[in-house]
Amino acid sequence: MGKVGGGGLVLAGILIIFLGFLIKSDITESLLELTGRVVIIGGAVVGIIGLVKMFSGGGKGGGSSDDF
Repeated sequence: MGKVGGGGLVLAGILIIFLGFLIKSDITESLLELTGRVVIIGGAVVGIIGLVKMFSGGGKGGGSSDDF
């Protein structure tokens, strides 16, 4: 911290204050809700793609013809 000048400390203080307001606001809850939904939808899409590849034989793994 010795190399940080007065301007850097003011900027750090402003960022910490902004972060505190962001944590206390309702925006954080909305962003977490949206992020959770995106992760769930993404997981479902990846799972469906995996099932399709597994049943269509496009996975390149586990078949007896791949042993040689």
